[in-house]
Amino acid sequence: METDHRQDAYADYLGVEVDTLGEGHATAALTVNHHHLNPHATAHGALLYSIVGAALAAAANDGINTGVVSGVHIDYLSPAYRGDRLIATATVTEHLARENLYTVRLVRVADGQIVARATGRATRRTRTEATP
Repeated sequence: METDHRQDAYADYLGVEVDTLGEGHATAALTVNHHHLNPHATAHGALLYSIVGAALAAAANDGINTGVVSGVHIDYLSPAYRGDRLIATATVTEHLARENLYTVRLVRVADGQIVARATGRATRRTRTEATP
């Protein structure tokens, strides 16, 4: 596992644990708490999007490349509830001239149920010593 090059303050605020795995792969995990719920007592869609986004951003910013996410499409497939442990796995699926395309799957750890699936794209440039 690689060290993250920049701390994701928003992910930290939400309680999301991010791991950059390198080569365009990353995970983000969170256990749903009471303050993550919407009025239906399910995990808020913005929370699910944030977990997916944290994994995508980490995948785009590994030890080799640095990137900025420029688009995300997400489908919410099943609800998550208080106490559910969720993990998003981002994987680069296409290398284009100046950007990468990613697939992100958000699953409930207890039963492997897919909670959300997303696709995203991020710019790509080679990390240099001067890259922040």
